Amino acid sequence: MPNPATHRLNQAQRDELTRRVLAGEKATALAQEFSITRAYVALLKAQALNPERYIRRAEGKLSRKLTPAEAEKFRETLAGSTPEDHDLIPTAERWSLEHGQQLAWKLFQKKLSVRALTDFLTPFIPKRSEFRFSKPKPPKPHHINQISPELAKDPHYVAYYLSPICEQIVRREYELALADWEARFADAEERHQQEEKARQEGTSAGIEPQGPLARGRRIGKHSNSKGSPFTSPKRRKKRR
Repeated sequence: MPNPATHRLNQAQRDELTRRVLAGEKATALAQEFSITRAYVALLKAQALNPERYIRRAEGKLSRKLTPAEAEKFRETLAGSTPEDHDLIPTAERWSLEHGQQLAWKLFQKKLSVRALTDFLTPFIPKRSEFRFSKPKPPKPHHINQISPELAKDPHYVAYYLSPICEQIVRREYELALADWEARFADAEERHQQEEKARQEGTSAGIEPQGPLARGRRIGKHSNSKGSPFTSPKRRKKRR
């Protein structure tokens, strides 16, 4: 006997089952006869009684997915641009899930699921080890296209966002962020650029990189130690 949880019916069997359950036959008897579950019999009955509901549900699921052509265009856009190029909020140079959701709505008027966005954005989201505090950039003049679709429906927020006082506040926040960056990260950024330049010059000349940026080298008090810098830890012996 087939497993009711995995047994599938063809279109003729589904039509016959729907006709008989609407005629008044018991769902339990029909489920045993067709080797399916009672829940599937109830589903077919509900689809026959209210088809518009399930059509809307199917259309809603399709609206959260991209076609192959749309998916290819979405990947190309992510690879060749930044959130700043599309005036996404908040302004940033690196992609995030929030920016990806805004971009999908802007290009296709579709709200993607978190799982789909994660699959698209994983190659473009920086890892923790690659993250650095970059120098803040001056804010751009405010435009209504920079507002998310949800906030654009509020006329009071739109009027405030386009007002001179809002631009003054954003300008002041930029000045404070720039002063904080110069006080905390300017020296580290300059040192990183020098090390990156030295690494590129050494690689092009065939010289092995030196210093903390060199891969496979011990640093600090272990710099003079011998052996591989990636020695596997010793395992404790199991007690019998």
